[in-house]
Amino acid sequence: MLSDEERRRIETEELAAARARQDREKRARHQLALHAYRQEIRAGLRPQAWWWPLRWLLPLVPILVAVLLLRPASAVPDDTSGGIANSALMERCKAEVGARLGQAGLRFPNAREAAGQFSSNMDGKRWDSWVALPGGTRTDFSCSFTAADGSVEAELIQEETP
Repeated sequence: MLSDEERRRIETEELAAARARQDREKRARHQLALHAYRQEIRAGLRPQAWWWPLRWLLPLVPILVAVLLLRPASAVPDDTSGGIANSALMERCKAEVGARLGQAGLRFPNAREAAGQFSSNMDGKRWDSWVALPGGTRTDFSCSFTAADGSVEAELIQEETP
């Protein structure tokens, strides 16, 4: 059996060993906390890509592209020089040329195609264009608007076969 003195010595050694183990664990936890904090600071100081704050927009890119590609084309501006708007002159000329040709199913250029076919001055406006007939022929015409009396006159120029 062990004497009381030996028992006290062993208990003291074990208590000292337990305290030393607790101190080592406490220092290790403290070192881990220091290391984690240093990592946070370094991550904050590290430069990031310029687009990183906008990363939530990435799923929207295909939708934005589709919207831009599928939106209707902007209308051609309606020039009102010469005393009449391009669209009004086109309508009046279509009626005049249709009456001259006496046929139905004529195809005139649309506003986008006709945008470069107008010329205007102080006295009026002129539209030099073409009309496709149902038989496949194409006729050129010149249609003039006179600002003084508001009249429209169409002149058929030539007939082309494709």
